[in-house]
Amino acid sequence: MKRYLALIPNILSMLRLGLACLFPFCPEELWVWLILGSGASDFLDGWCARRWKVASWQGGLLDAVADKMFMLVALTTFAMTGRFAVWWIPAVIARDLTVAIAAGYAALNHSWDSFRNMEARWSGKLATAGQFILLLTVVLFPGAIPVALLATILCSVFAARDYGRLFYQALRQRKSRVETRL
Repeated sequence: MKRYLALIPNILSMLRLGLACLFPFCPEELWVWLILGSGASDFLDGWCARRWKVASWQGGLLDAVADKMFMLVALTTFAMTGRFAVWWIPAVIARDLTVAIAAGYAALNHSWDSFRNMEARWSGKLATAGQFILLLTVVLFPGAIPVALLATILCSVFAARDYGRLFYQALRQRKSRVETRL
């Protein structure tokens, strides 16, 4: 039974990937429902995995990819339709860019374990919540975009700093372990 339960969080993440693929092609009237569905699947996949004790590194990676894909597609769609400036996107996804750079660095320098063992942080969850609130603001309350954008950027930059610091510490600990063995 546990094997089947383990599929549910991954199915929810795959659903989010599907919503990302649909987003640019759906009528604007459905955007709010796609955003709410994506946010709900993001919450539920993590909740189910923790509740049923079926969390895995691969499932966490799928969840993260689905989050980033949905966010990037939605923000790009907003930019292409004139609701959002393209140059805002890097600031909104600063945390995601930092994590991607850390993953690339870890892979290139054979220190993948330093990256792989990093846990999700509350700062990252706050940044993700801010991003979803920003998406809803763009669709439902366009007049409030500047306030939501500023709050989201601050959360994203804070999370980027937090994850960057955590990765740097993991690299230093790895280096100390290697030096101790020599």
